[in-house]
Amino acid sequence: MSARSRVAVVAALLIVALGIRVWHVQSESYRPINDSRLYLRLASEIAHLGSYSSKDPGAGGTKGPSAYFPPGYPYFLAAIDLIDGHRTPLGGAVRLALLSQAVLGAVIVGLIGLVSFELFGWSAALIALALAAVYPVLIELSGALLAENLLTAFVLAAVYAALRARRAKMPYGWIAGTGALTGLAALTHENGVVIVIALVFAVWTSRPRLRPRSLLAPAVLILAAALTIAPWTIRNAIVMHQFIPISDETGITLVGTYNPKSAADSQVPYKWRIYYGIPEDHRLVKESGHLTELHLSDRLQSQALSYIRHHPTAPLSAAFHNTLRMFELEGSFAWHASAAAESIAPRTADIGVAGFWILCRFGLAGAFTRLTAPRPNGCGPFRCCWR
Repeated sequence: MSARSRVAVVAALLIVALGIRVWHVQSESYRPINDSRLYLRLASEIAHLGSYSSKDPGAGGTKGPSAYFPPGYPYFLAAIDLIDGHRTPLGGAVRLALLSQAVLGAVIVGLIGLVSFELFGWSAALIALALAAVYPVLIELSGALLAENLLTAFVLAAVYAALRARRAKMPYGWIAGTGALTGLAALTHENGVVIVIALVFAVWTSRPRLRPRSLLAPAVLILAAALTIAPWTIRNAIVMHQFIPISDETGITLVGTYNPKSAADSQVPYKWRIYYGIPEDHRLVKESGHLTELHLSDRLQSQALSYIRHHPTAPLSAAFHNTLRMFELEGSFAWHASAAAESIAPRTADIGVAGFWILCRFGLAGAFTRLTAPRPNGCGPFRCCWR
């Protein structure tokens, strides 16, 4: 296939991907709830005030400023709200925001193709593009307001930049870009920071690894990520009067999983729940209006750690059930509950799960298939192409 033909096929697949996602957004009924509604409310405040709001209330009904939601996704939605001209009240520019997710979904498809190209060459890239364009889960997620949509785009872009650095004659610009994209991923969803571990090893290719010159690549990546996150950390220090690298959500997150009610849920064991719904925290709910966000987080974190001390196998049980849910093996009630939390219809969720299982079969088959196709510039996924 000629270069022009390849470009035409890629363009056609991306147009198909975008068209399917726009159709899905326009045809599905969507009502923002839970985090989606809060993201829109915060985005509307950012669009009006010009910065992440420091007004009451904070997370959980606390008093004072907030650092609960990482800023990436609210600022992304705030830009959409500005484009929409504040035409919708408080909830933000819902319809245009959903269309932005369709565009973001098409970008994700393109990034999947780029990563596949860097790893396995043109043939695999075109197959990956085609699969991603019609993959039900990616289509469904494009019709919901989820921070994970933006997170996925940043993670894939960071992975692509790291792979591209491996065959670049001057790799350090790509490595710095990898770090910046990693920082943006973390600022979108706090646990996005963990990809830095894998990406450090992706760019740390010189041998021997412990000589000073070899350490330059991982140092550049980590420094770029830290500099990207730093402005938000400084904002938190000024507004919250405490060192908070990205978010203070730890307490609410931990106690939502590690509590007697979640552990006793026979249908979805250890599924996270907001602390309002935990009987032991009813008194704390009444007190939250007199607490700062940090005080509430500290109390809930202490409570969660106390539960773990008294139930030392709880993290293993939670990990086991989360793994089952990750592969949609804990039954339809579990995936319907997750879908309902994001305002996704049960039938839509069923289609997504079926598509996921089919793709898993392809993945397992591919894992046992011998790879023979040439890579760009002769580079393999595990072979260094620069020194």
